[in-house]
Amino acid sequence: MRREEREKWKSFLIAFILTLALLSCIMIAAVTAVQPSMPQSMQNTPATQQEAITFRPQASDTLTLVVIGANSSGASEFLLIRFNPQYGQVPLSLLPAKTLVTLNAKELTLAQAYAKGGGDAVKQGLSERLGIVVDRYAKLSSESFVRIAEKTGSVVFTLPYDISYQNKKGYTINIPAGERRLDAKDVADIFAYPKFQKDELEKSELLGNLIAAIVNQNMHAASDAVSSELFKLAVNLLDTDVTSADYEYRRDAANFVSQLNTKIAGSIAAEGTFLSDGKVFGLSESYIAQIQRYFQTAV
Repeated sequence: MRREEREKWKSFLIAFILTLALLSCIMIAAVTAVQPSMPQSMQNTPATQQEAITFRPQASDTLTLVVIGANSSGASEFLLIRFNPQYGQVPLSLLPAKTLVTLNAKELTLAQAYAKGGGDAVKQGLSERLGIVVDRYAKLSSESFVRIAEKTGSVVFTLPYDISYQNKKGYTINIPAGERRLDAKDVADIFAYPKFQKDELEKSELLGNLIAAIVNQNMHAASDAVSSELFKLAVNLLDTDVTSADYEYRRDAANFVSQLNTKIAGSIAAEGTFLSDGKVFGLSESYIAQIQRYFQTAV
């Protein structure tokens, strides 16, 4: 693939899903089973805004992506996200690495699927288990996260409790509860909170809501002007099967979404049961039905 084409698809990935992709690298799923609050559809766009719209995204502009947080020891974070510009929505769901999926009629966890066949196997496993079509994957290392996330902007988010611990380098992390403006480093520190290792569902919901807030408050990152700068920093950091054709086809839709004056992202918290002494996580049928509602059932 020529460098120009590589630049296009990488710029596209940054443009309409960068914030999600980057921030998902160091996170995973849930806090208290709340229903997702999906944004309003485009039919509810204010009349004054509708009059100014000259481009309308189509159903064919949608794309479902799984973002994998992985390093040399394997994958631990899995973010399922759908770019649905026709309805002005970006539903997303963070899943534990222990989540059971189906790959060629066999059950295995997302972490095992990744170890077996990389991003392609994760796509297939989620598609078979959830009954949807996962179009693409993107893999990002946690080391790249802060470097790029600093360029997308901060986020105002209300923490339900203090985030206080000593990190692996021996530094004390202390982020008080309440409404806070968080920068890239703050978000990374929250993702690394050790308590989450003992309650993966709490982590799923809390961080899923945080990701949605980041997207909703930084949609300027989907515009052509901003994405070109982000590309210069991120061009060599992503491993993905997003193609130049994906970029060209949805470029206008991504730029359109960046101009919407509404919240477009909503998080669907993982629901299910931990089995085999907590070694695997089985998704509930109600959760799968909810995913199919927002991600569209495969035909």
